[in-house]
This record gives sequence, C-alpha cells and structure tokens, in this order.
Amino acid sequence: MTFGTRVTALTQTMLLPKVADNVLNSNVLTFRLIGNAKKGGGTAIEKAIKVTNSGTASSFSGLDSFQATPLNTKIKLSYDMRGVRQPIAISGFDEVANAVSSTQITDLVKNSLEETQQELADFVGSQGYGDGTGNSSKDLIGLGAIVDDGTSVDSIGGQSRATYDVLKATSTSANGTITLLKLATLFSAISSGTASTSPSLLTSAEAEWDYYEQLLTPTVREQYSMMGYYGVGRQGGVQKEQGLKGTQGFVALTYKGLPWVRDEKATAGTVHMLNEQWIEFYGWDPNGAAGYTKISLGTGTTEGVYADEPSPYTGFAWSGFHTPTNQFGEVADVIMLGNFASWQPRRQGKLTAVTGV
Repeated sequence: MTFGTRVTALTQTMLLPKVADNVLNSNVLTFRLIGNAKKGGGTAIEKAIKVTNSGTASSFSGLDSFQATPLNTKIKLSYDMRGVRQPIAISGFDEVANAVSSTQITDLVKNSLEETQQELADFVGSQGYGDGTGNSSKDLIGLGAIVDDGTSVDSIGGQSRATYDVLKATSTSANGTITLLKLATLFSAISSGTASTSPSLLTSAEAEWDYYEQLLTPTVREQYSMMGYYGVGRQGGVQKEQGLKGTQGFVALTYKGLPWVRDEKATAGTVHMLNEQWIEFYGWDPNGAAGYTKISLGTGTTEGVYADEPSPYTGFAWSGFHTPTNQFGEVADVIMLGNFASWQPRRQGKLTAVTGV
C-alpha cells in the first residue's frame, strides 16, 4: 500500500536490527576446516611422515646370524605461516551520525568490523581451492596443491612428488560424464578399508551436485521427497531430517553414506573427494605483535553463512582503529595468519572434467 504525506511525514519506517548478507557465498570447506582449526606456532607446522617400507623383515631358524642396516624411511612435511588482510575505513561523519543511541538501530562500527572479518573469511574460502602460488606464492595452500598428482603442483609440504609417490593425490578425468562407477573407482583408489583412510566429505559446485542427483534412482529420489535432504554441519557426517541451513549447516546428498555438499567456492567441473582427517587448518595467534589482537568470527549484527562462532584458533586478528593524521575518520586492518595442511595427500582425490551425466 502507498501512504500519502499525511502519514509518511509523521511516521518512521522500521529498520530491522540485523543486516542480511546477500553477497557472500556458502563455503563448506571454510566452514568445516577453519571452524575446527588447530593452533599453529613457530615459523611453520611440521610433521614426520613415513614414505617407504624398510623391507628388512625376513624368516630365520636356529642360530642364523642377524644383520641390520639403518634405513631412512621418514621425511618431514612443512607448511609455513601465511597471511591475508582486509582493511576497514570509517568516516568520522558516518560515525557521528550513527552514534546517537536514540536513533541508532545497528552499531555502524561493530557491523563494519563484522562485515570485514566475514569478507576476509570468504576470501580465505576462495583460496582454500587454490594452489598457493598466487601473488608470488603468498596465497594460502589450498586443494589445488593438496589434491594434485604432480601434474600441476610438483611439490607439497616442501617435498617433491616426483621423489615420493605417496605425496601424490589421485586425479581422474571423467571425460565429460559422471557415473557411479567413476566415483567408486576414485573412492577405492584413495581408501584402504578403514574409517581413517576413507573419504569423509565430497564437495562440488552446484552443477556437479545436480549431475549426481540425476544419477539417483527413483526410489532414492522418493526418499528425499518424503523425508527431505540430509544436512551437514561444522563437524561429523550427515544428519537426517534437520533441515539445516545458514549458520547451522548445509544441505547434502549422500554417497556411500558420506555427505556431498554444494560449495559455491568449489572448482567448476570438479568433484573433490576429501579425507578431512588428513586435511587441517592451522591458525597463528599474533599475541599482540604490531598491536594486533585475536578476534572471534562470531557475529551479532550480520546474518549469513559466516556468522557462526568456530574454533578459537582461526588466526583472525585486528589492529584496532587508528586515526590518520590528515583525515577525519578511523582505519583498521583485519588479518588472518594461518595455512591449510595435509599429512596424507594420497588419501585425497578429485574427478575432473565433469560436464554432464
């Protein structure tokens, strides 16, 4: 209904106290890995891994002489600390206009900080699918490097894939069509029969998710129609009849009982089959260095996919607001110190060149 000036001149509109995010996209990789981040430290996170069998076992009898030769069976993978940033700038005029409590609906400064940290989380999510070589190799090490067989990225964790085959992930071309057999072949290639060596999550963009849905039998489709889609949250596998969305989780199909989720940051034409036990995110606490202090990703003024408060080790920090010497306003930076890491790339796989069924 259109009101006349007799009403509009005397009546205020009602501004709701939260901002609805219509820009940032869902990113399950960020939601789960950064949501369960581990604490980083030093210049890099390192771990020893076994890369070969000593092959020294043998049979013996009686008083056979024993012989032993020390062998090098282990190497060390190393993932260094990397950083990303996003600035905030607030005009003094805007801050003054928003500061009056009787007319303020949402705190401009608080919302600007939350908006910036969410946008930075979104940026981290994009880098989570990259190979870490962008911006002179300052970018985060993402799935582009972790889930590779040496064709595009010849080393991981500082070690050569040509030298150590166990550092190669499995990358298989679908040659256009996705089938259950191709998915099963990939699953078998990166699994060895136990929960810790089997995938826990499949991710793809919307198109590939839709292609897989087309493979489902009419019986399974009827099951989804009657009971709804499964949901997947920050931890664990699929949950039935939860209707999860937004900050609680994401809609999922299932493959071999595993969640398959639409990730709007995912690489087009690719289905990633991931073992999350062997992909981790480590965040570094700045501990006051250069005046930066740790911040939480949880928000109170913005509704969106990054509003849930995750692990305390996300690596997000901010500088605090500073007043420039020649401007009426305040500026600040939100940063993230951290990196993705994988200690068993061989347990990761991807199906590429998926364009239909």
